[in-house]
Amino acid sequence: MLLTSTLALLALAAPPEKPRPHLSADQLNDIATILAHDEGWPLADPDYTLDPMHPDTDDGFDSIGIYKKAHLVRMYSIDRNTGDVVDFLRGCQVFRFDDIKSFQSKIRHQSQAPALTDKQLAAKAGCPQLTVVNTRWVH
Repeated sequence: MLLTSTLALLALAAPPEKPRPHLSADQLNDIATILAHDEGWPLADPDYTLDPMHPDTDDGFDSIGIYKKAHLVRMYSIDRNTGDVVDFLRGCQVFRFDDIKSFQSKIRHQSQAPALTDKQLAAKAGCPQLTVVNTRWVH
């Protein structure tokens, strides 16, 4: 009985798992630039800017926004364990472009995290479901 209680206390006293380090501003900017180009956002236009977001709480995502004249038009939130990129602010979308797959593989390899199903990713992002974005749509 004493051994069981001691083991239970030790299990509870174990330090919580450390969250993955945040992505660098350069990494965020690079991925956002790739995705913005894939979607057709005119980042060469001086009215458009990229700006990393700094939330009060850590939800496991690092985010960067595309702004047009200081108004948010798109948000890319990158799961630091899987490299999955979602926009849960404007429509619960997941980005599936071929040119970010190597980045996602690298992140999963570094974190040793398994890939998430769409249902798992939607739950993590706080979405009922995710719509896949994989084509150029901004004209």
